Amino acid sequence: MRKLMLGLGAALALAVSIGVLSAGAVTSNKAVSVNLNEFNVLPAVQGAPAGKVTFTVKNSGKAEHEFVVLRTLRPAGALIDKSGEASEAGNVGEIGSVKPGQQKKLTLTLKKGHYSLLCNLPGHYKSGQFSDFYVR
Repeated sequence: MRKLMLGLGAALALAVSIGVLSAGAVTSNKAVSVNLNEFNVLPAVQGAPAGKVTFTVKNSGKAEHEFVVLRTLRPAGALIDKSGEASEAGNVGEIGSVKPGQQKKLTLTLKKGHYSLLCNLPGHYKSGQFSDFYVR
């Protein structure tokens, strides 16, 4: 019975992950709009194809934010280090300051894999300002 339950649990997890990634979450477009606010990082799509990807980042919030792209195997919400902020190991690029109402672009050459998009200004990451992103 236990093996059956474990097998069903694994099958359910696989079905959910396939459903999430096949529901239009990853685009063939290499231009990705990202909205920053208190306290979210909201990419218009969950992924893009490998190669040059341009992030157009808009701060629609009332506080200053930053935009950091990390290549990591860990989920975006599991990057806290000893300082209480996200570890920036795997940093492939960033926009250091995006003031309220401002829009900036960042073009990076990304390899296939998992990335985390986040704001790492004091307290912002801990407040949930991060998102997972996939390059296929």
